[in-house]
Amino acid sequence: MQVKVVFFARLRRESGLATTSAEVPGGATVRDLATLVEARHGLSLRGCMVAVNETYATPDQTLLPGDEVAFLPPVAGGSEDGVRCEVVTSPLSLAEADSFLVRPEHGAQAYFVGTVRSPNRGKQVEFIEYEGYTPMAEKVMREAAAEARRRHGELRMVIQHRLGKLLPGEASILIGVASPHRRAALEACDFLIEHLKVHLPVWKHEADEEGEHWVDGRAGHPTL
Repeated sequence: MQVKVVFFARLRRESGLATTSAEVPGGATVRDLATLVEARHGLSLRGCMVAVNETYATPDQTLLPGDEVAFLPPVAGGSEDGVRCEVVTSPLSLAEADSFLVRPEHGAQAYFVGTVRSPNRGKQVEFIEYEGYTPMAEKVMREAAAEARRRHGELRMVIQHRLGKLLPGEASILIGVASPHRRAALEACDFLIEHLKVHLPVWKHEADEEGEHWVDGRAGHPTL
């Protein structure tokens, strides 16, 4: 049976491919596919997470014909029902987020804006290039927003991450939460920050005074 294979971040650069296809026997698992991909493309998938059809999967999950399997190195839209989750390439706007969030019934708004920092670890940063798995990233954002509502009640939320090359001082992520009550807005915003920095499939390729490198990330799901 045939499956689609998708590469991101260092895997895309090392293989020279964004996508490819692979023929695997019926009953093959993600781990079986990974072994084939490593041999065919000269890659190391050790420590990588896996998504099957835009959902995180375990290495032992059985594959079906036509599945899309994305190999994800550890990670460093639209609006519906009061929630706006987007991966974008344009500059992030706090004013636009504010206009979406502020409503008479929501008396509290909490925001987090993450920007490119320089110096970082004692080195001057020239730029960071962000790469992401957009469909899955927006799905993870929506799931995180749903969990925030489960924990903290009715909320309006904006979650945006920018991709592409960003200079020091430019915003890469914006999270905004509106609630009738201050504490819920603050705690929900904090939850979203901590959750997304582990689960969001976005990677950072940083250029500093010593050259370019991938920023080490976290693996919040089972790895190969």
